[in-house]
Amino acid sequence: MSSAIGQQDRPVYEFSAFRLDPSERTLARGDERISLAPKVFDTLVVLVQNSGHVVSKEQLMKLVWPNSFVEENNLNQSISALRRALGEDSNGVRYIETVPKLGYRFVAQVRDQTACADEITLTRKVKTHIVVREEEHEEDTAVVPRRRLSHLEITLAPVVPTLLLALVGYWYLLGRPHSEPGKPTAPAPKRVSVAVLGLKNLSSNAGDEWLSTALAEMLTTELAAGERLRTISSEDVALMKSDLRLPEADTWSKATLAQVQRNLGADVTVAGSYVKLGAGRKAKIRLDLRLQETANGETIASLAEVGTLDDLFPLVSRCGTELRQKLGTALPSDLEQEALRASLPSNSQAIQWYSEGLAKLRAFEAPAAKELFTKATEAEPQFALGHSALAAAWSALGYDQKAMAEAKRAVDLSVPMSRENRLLIAGRYQEMTRDWDHAVETYALLFGWFPDNLDYGLNLASAQTSAGKGADARATIAKLRGLASPLNNDPQIDLAELIAAESLGDFQRERELAELAARKGDLLGQRLLVARAWQKEGWALSRLGEPDQAIAVLAKAQQRFAAAGDKQGSAAALRAMANVYLGRGEYAKVQEVGQQALRIFEEIGDMRGTALSINTIAISHYEQGELPEAKALYERSLEIQREVGSKVNVAGALGNIAEVLDAEGQLAQARKLTEESIKVFTEVGDQRALASALGNLAALLYEQGELLHAQQTYEDALKVSQKIQYQRGVAFDLTGLSQILAAEGETAKAREKEQQALAIRQKIGEKHNTAASESHLAELALDSGKAEEAASMARQAVQQFHEEKSEADESSAQLLLARALQMQGKNSESDAALRQATARSARNLQKPLKFDIALASAYLYLAGNAKPEPDTGRAEHSLAVLAFEAKNAGYREYEFKLQLALGEVEMKHGNARTGRQRLEHLAQNAKAEQFNHIAEQANLALASN
Repeated sequence: MSSAIGQQDRPVYEFSAFRLDPSERTLARGDERISLAPKVFDTLVVLVQNSGHVVSKEQLMKLVWPNSFVEENNLNQSISALRRALGEDSNGVRYIETVPKLGYRFVAQVRDQTACADEITLTRKVKTHIVVREEEHEEDTAVVPRRRLSHLEITLAPVVPTLLLALVGYWYLLGRPHSEPGKPTAPAPKRVSVAVLGLKNLSSNAGDEWLSTALAEMLTTELAAGERLRTISSEDVALMKSDLRLPEADTWSKATLAQVQRNLGADVTVAGSYVKLGAGRKAKIRLDLRLQETANGETIASLAEVGTLDDLFPLVSRCGTELRQKLGTALPSDLEQEALRASLPSNSQAIQWYSEGLAKLRAFEAPAAKELFTKATEAEPQFALGHSALAAAWSALGYDQKAMAEAKRAVDLSVPMSRENRLLIAGRYQEMTRDWDHAVETYALLFGWFPDNLDYGLNLASAQTSAGKGADARATIAKLRGLASPLNNDPQIDLAELIAAESLGDFQRERELAELAARKGDLLGQRLLVARAWQKEGWALSRLGEPDQAIAVLAKAQQRFAAAGDKQGSAAALRAMANVYLGRGEYAKVQEVGQQALRIFEEIGDMRGTALSINTIAISHYEQGELPEAKALYERSLEIQREVGSKVNVAGALGNIAEVLDAEGQLAQARKLTEESIKVFTEVGDQRALASALGNLAALLYEQGELLHAQQTYEDALKVSQKIQYQRGVAFDLTGLSQILAAEGETAKAREKEQQALAIRQKIGEKHNTAASESHLAELALDSGKAEEAASMARQAVQQFHEEKSEADESSAQLLLARALQMQGKNSESDAALRQATARSARNLQKPLKFDIALASAYLYLAGNAKPEPDTGRAEHSLAVLAFEAKNAGYREYEFKLQLALGEVEMKHGNARTGRQRLEHLAQNAKAEQFNHIAEQANLALASN
């Protein structure tokens, strides 16, 4: 094997009788040059460079026609021209395979005849398979009050990091005075990628198994020193072996190595065995290693070294030196050796506990891992990666403050480490502290320096999404799709893009990408990735109003997680199913499935998951108007969040308690808690949560009659939602502004705002909120005297809410329908709609709904087709009591509305003087507080009597 490995010049490809030279833009069959149109030639190059892999139509169009909008027909024409030029039809040989619903695959065997000074036997195909971080953008803590059009969508599951064991430091720790923050210096050259596949224990003692993990970790760290080789993380290797059910082995077959190449993109692998001879810390260790190429299964080199248990570092160092020599890679400098030693503990007992902790964490046993990492850091307090691992374990258990404390400790200890390790640790620490802008800078530096590392590009896209920069994330993902194969086909890219799409409210795109990722992952045997893709697909389906499909897909995900031993994933899928049942109004199922998830989270000690499950069950009680039960559960969730020290989750819990207080009529206390949550979200920089909480505050201000303050707050929320391109939030804010405009008597402008909200909701496929917009438009139509239009829209909303079993919403829509029918003179139908609304809300304790039913009953009573009270006196008394109740609670608009209805009843049924005085006083007060629509209605009532 040549020592010039990795020094490629320009690629030249041969297949069948053809020779393709991309740099010279020539295709030849023997001595015959074949003429191709430029875009047809570019299409061929992309397919050949991705030989054996499916290239989607979308990817082909982006690569061949960058910065241009073209139709699929252009690609079809290029493929047809290629097939003719290659002679598929005439010679019967097949070169291009059409893969239905995916794209195209170049199926002819391609030989890379790359021109370079020395013969190269390793191909330069690099692929990284990473574990998706469980950073969820699901708004499953949302409580959407039925009359406040709120949008509190606080995510209680910020970051559950998997094992990228580097959580420390900021970019300014790099000690690179000539590089600007966020601007990468010259990137490192492309590197050979190496995967250490593990070592087989030949000892008879099972207690020596920890050495397999320890030696693999140390070898990976050793080979990464100096940044000349690209090492595949041990976490990715462990996940692949679990997915493919690969046992420990000292050598691997050609077929298995081909699977390794497809999954990890590794050029070479290191495997082998070890045996411990003797007892105690002075026991001898014999280490046998084999270096194999993944492309052909050839063994490049074999080596053996002997050391002692107390001298593992020198043993691994000698092995690393020999492996580098076999690969033709320069040895680390003295400075790089110092950085390497700073990465590893000198205490062999610390190494053992650390390695055992890694094995537990990878087996989804976070409590045991936490105990072992604690022992490791106590044995060697200066061990930065030990503190990083402990931070990961604490975070997996939901203890954010303890996780951040350990991550900060790792920051302080990371200075002597390599720049790559410092940056990796920096990014994780910044994610934990939600310092998204610095996280973006950190990962931009890493991806700029190491463009051959897909992980860093994915981390950058994830940080951009979390920073509210979904468009930037999509731009980064487009770059990843432009990388060489097989990097550009990694399903992790699809998962990263779907999370960006979700953050922008594009649930249809999220669904498509989840399906694509699952298909790709299935072909690669990536069982857990497929489960995660199914879970995201289920979430998107629920948002798109397809609950049956959502539940079916989530059930598949739950079963896959359970089969793989991932209890945390299994519980999360159950909780997601409970949320879908919540959307369908199947509250018994919510509590049944939510309790299943809760038991698992409690069993594994996941406090974050425990709080989330309690929150879901609480929402089911809230939706049924069971306010005391909901409040008790929210307070239990708050207690957990305070215990684990999560500021953002405490704020989310406070916001949800505020929702209950609002529905109970305790508006002042609800406002206080909402303002407290806004302060926290501002401090931690959670833009989406901030937008949601601002919207909730605006709704409270509106209810309390502070229209100008409410309008300004909605506009502030709208700016945040628009800045982070959060379309769902934009629609809620537009609806809130529409509500204020309607109260001010600006019906035309109110309709325009609500129609904008409706268009957004229809575009992103939100059936529930589309129906909410239709309800508000029906109300605006009633105010304009358009009864037929109002009835049509109210019926659509009633049907949607009925299908979802959303009783409170259905009741509200039925009330609008009853009023519309009454205006058309359809008294019997109107009376039936009112009875249905009253029956469906009988058990609901939410005061706004109670007020709405009373108002609808009063106006139908005035029209003479509904008589909820036996006599006028009782009707007046009921309205007066409710108006007093609204006033005491602080519901200013409802107070005005109830006073209006009471005045009209009094004017029409024998108490004209009192009614007139009431309406005159109301018109004056409503006008003074900008409730112009109510003032106008009061004046109209006075004029008509």
